[in-house]
Amino acid sequence: NIINIIRKKWGGKFKPVQKFMNEHTNDNLVIVAPTGAGKTEAALLWIDGEKGFYTLPLKVSSNAIYQRIKEQYDYKDISLLHSDSFQIYLEEPRTELEEDAYTKDKKAKLLAAPLTISTVDQLFKFVYKALGTEIFAANLKYSKLVLDEIQSYSPRVIATILYGLKTITRMGGKFAIITATFPPVLGEFMKMYGLEEGREYQMRDFSVESSTKRHKIAIREDEIDIKEIVEQGMKKKVLFICNTVSKAQQLYEEIHNEIDKVYLLHSRFIRRDRNILENEIMNFSKNENANGIWITTQIVEASLDIDFDVLYTEMCPCDSLLQRMGRCNRSERYYPEEANIIVFNNENGIRTIYDSDLYKRSLDYLKQYESIIFTEKMKVDYINQVYDTEKIRETGYYKKIEEFLKYFDEMKVLDYTKEEVDKEFRAIESITVVPDQVYEEYQNIFEKISEFLRRPNIGRNAKSILNSKLNSLTLNMNLFYGKLPIGVDKEVIQNTYIHRTNLEYEFDLEKKQGRGLILEKEKDEDCFFA
Repeated sequence: NIINIIRKKWGGKFKPVQKFMNEHTNDNLVIVAPTGAGKTEAALLWIDGEKGFYTLPLKVSSNAIYQRIKEQYDYKDISLLHSDSFQIYLEEPRTELEEDAYTKDKKAKLLAAPLTISTVDQLFKFVYKALGTEIFAANLKYSKLVLDEIQSYSPRVIATILYGLKTITRMGGKFAIITATFPPVLGEFMKMYGLEEGREYQMRDFSVESSTKRHKIAIREDEIDIKEIVEQGMKKKVLFICNTVSKAQQLYEEIHNEIDKVYLLHSRFIRRDRNILENEIMNFSKNENANGIWITTQIVEASLDIDFDVLYTEMCPCDSLLQRMGRCNRSERYYPEEANIIVFNNENGIRTIYDSDLYKRSLDYLKQYESIIFTEKMKVDYINQVYDTEKIRETGYYKKIEEFLKYFDEMKVLDYTKEEVDKEFRAIESITVVPDQVYEEYQNIFEKISEFLRRPNIGRNAKSILNSKLNSLTLNMNLFYGKLPIGVDKEVIQNTYIHRTNLEYEFDLEKKQGRGLILEKEKDEDCFFA
């Protein structure tokens, strides 16, 4: 039992958030606590050995929590469920007594494990009332659901979650929202949908009780100083988070011209290379003697256990900004005499990635905290100011949540098929592509697997494994209004679902460096899944 393992490891000396959730296992909860407060273990204590689902915003953070629970607590009775989880199962070392990748994947899709780590799109399909999605609501009816970092989602997904929580609660299911920030507007929407604090759930904010002093902010209006970043990277662990992949690639190229110890992580790498980079950034963070520079995008924001000395970041809405801050001085290793969070107000990604109203409100309210220790209590005040319900009613963010909640209310049973739900959940239609350089390097593998897949008597297990082998050499690309992006073949590789692309791809496997897939011209960063 994982609960016994956690209790034994911690010796019963729990942190405040862990103690609280351990004592309220029968309640629905909304828990706000800073990064490093032990929320993951607290959530597992709250599940208390019952059937549980632990959801996160991104695949990378789901993978990290899955691996952490398996390795840190030696707990094997756990499943991982997202669009690439079969690939993770394939790569896991396996003893003779353990299930194979196909069996693990099937078990995960049947929601059969005592504990499942998942992205929300895998569980909340029932909100669309499509035939075949009832299994998700039926399982959540007698399970405990953990939602990690709910504020990280788009308005559409937030509306989906809120509508789903109302359904689950009425059926008798339990939920716990655990987050570093909880905008008051979300509490307002929960109340509107019959989920009222004090009646349907208990809320506890541990941020106001925290005495940690980890961050000091400086806001820059000028251009990014490459020389300064390089100098910092020669003696410290430096993290730079960009709002768009194109900006991250550009910055990487400029810094790489000055220093070799710079690495790049974003969503435009093929899955194999991205997995390598995700492991590398976590290993780099753990190495006390390491120094260098990592440039990333939003994919490191949520639940990735990394800790850098200095954070440079482009300005973004306050909830994302606070998440990014959690990747710097996470364990309060030092008192920041000088600014260790440098924020660039260059408006990159406004409208294409972020709501412009929230961006501006976040910037305006941030200025009062510049050049002072930015305490956890101040961070709560900051998020409450930006997301003040009365003041954001006219913003696109608020109106979109409102519109989607109304949309779900009016939706009829069988308006959607199960296949349509998969596309609709993220409101994005995507294709799978392989860069020509990668295809040509592994052409023999592609041709042999294509030939095997053509055979009529191939089993499902073998088919899944072969497709997954190819999948590791691909990445997802979104369609623009149903049209293929420039440089992508119309036809798929024979007997597969994969399109070739002549867009340049750059990655050195030995050095673990490169820019990934490079677009011919800058497009919205929405063209790739995070």
